[in-house]
Amino acid sequence: MLIVLSLVCFVACNKKGEEQECKDAVSRITREYYVGESELFAVTVEKGEREKNFIADGKATDVQPFAQITITPLKTNDYVELGYTLDAENDTLNGSIEKSEYGEYTATLTLDFVPATVTVTAGEETSEIDLVSVLDGALTPEDVINIAKEEFKETLDKEETTGREREIYVKIITGDRETYYYYVSFIGDGVDYLAVLIEPKTGKVVSKK
Repeated sequence: MLIVLSLVCFVACNKKGEEQECKDAVSRITREYYVGESELFAVTVEKGEREKNFIADGKATDVQPFAQITITPLKTNDYVELGYTLDAENDTLNGSIEKSEYGEYTATLTLDFVPATVTVTAGEETSEIDLVSVLDGALTPEDVINIAKEEFKETLDKEETTGREREIYVKIITGDRETYYYYVSFIGDGVDYLAVLIEPKTGKVVSKK
């Protein structure tokens, strides 16, 4: 469930000019990722840029800054609504999240500070949770994009000569809320993609598809 489709891609060159210019088409990228948990809830806060409406078509269109909070109940999933308060030394942000039809508690935010704690409220239950940055001391998203490009260099170089378009999707994922990876994918059209998992601090490629 946490392994979400992500990705990194190459945009086609402009063949009309005398000199062809290429640039990355980044449709989604994670730049900040904070996590914390109590006995009752696990919380993630993510910031970056992404397409307003993601379509796997090899292009990056209408990319905008975003922030998102996700609360995962660890004991029961019966809550209809969860309240949250994000705090830093001089900043506070309050909100609530209704349970989605898929049983998730996720909301977009306008967040202009680095959150230090989050307080989650569910009825009479309250949990105050410290947040830490998963990306503290990690490589930048641009670094891992370059590492991923090297892994698929032969394929990407070949596609570049034909004008093949791929978009880049970069996300932080975890399977156990203890070990986190950059997921970088080069997405073509539909289900056509190349992807790697990269250890954030060492840049080691741990999986490739």
